[in-house]
Amino acid sequence: ISTLILLPFLFSQGAQFWKLAVPGVFPGHWGGLRPTMPGLLLLAAALLSSWAQLPAEASSWWSLAMNPVQRPEMFIIGAQPVCSQLPGLSPGQRKLCQLYQEHMAYIGEGAKMGIKECQHQFRQRRWNCSTVDDTSVFGRVMQIGSRETAFTYAVSAAGVVNAISRACREGELSTCGCSRTARPKDLPRDWLWGGCGDNVEYGYRFAKEFVDAREREKNFAKGSEEQGRVLMNLQNNEAGRR
Repeated sequence: ISTLILLPFLFSQGAQFWKLAVPGVFPGHWGGLRPTMPGLLLLAAALLSSWAQLPAEASSWWSLAMNPVQRPEMFIIGAQPVCSQLPGLSPGQRKLCQLYQEHMAYIGEGAKMGIKECQHQFRQRRWNCSTVDDTSVFGRVMQIGSRETAFTYAVSAAGVVNAISRACREGELSTCGCSRTARPKDLPRDWLWGGCGDNVEYGYRFAKEFVDAREREKNFAKGSEEQGRVLMNLQNNEAGRR
């Protein structure tokens, strides 16, 4: 994964309140105001209230990691399409699922790899990439525009590229095969170049189409906080794919 270009913006109401409230707590700031016990209690109550008002995080395609997706050979002709039964997909992702049903199991594997790597990297942090028992996978924490959120988006996008690229190499997908990348010009002459490699080019293109679909479907006013968050998510998805 390349170095992430993180945008440290906080979009939750609680974060905005804290950003405004903190300077008045310390002596020497904003006229040297000192907090009183009732003032601190009101501050705590306001913070808790603002967090409580946050809506539950929407479903996410990450939920494919939590529920195994059936392989195409297990589908029954004439049965309800598997895509309509998969939780967490946006309308655009559901359409891609209908076109590339055999890819869905590997998207789930990629999401699982991303979650596992996230948990490994954050294993000694206060937030250790823990999951919750719903289709949001990570819960409300993903509503905060934080470094942890940025890393989670990036590493999950990287997981999909990895899983799809390997599935191509192993002949599991009908729309792709081995990588056709030409021999690098700077490769030493005594190094052999051949065999069947991971089709990273295809994995990158498909992951970009699928993972970014949810963000590109959103239509927020230009310059709004919501649009800023969408751009942040797209940026970190791209950082992970590269």
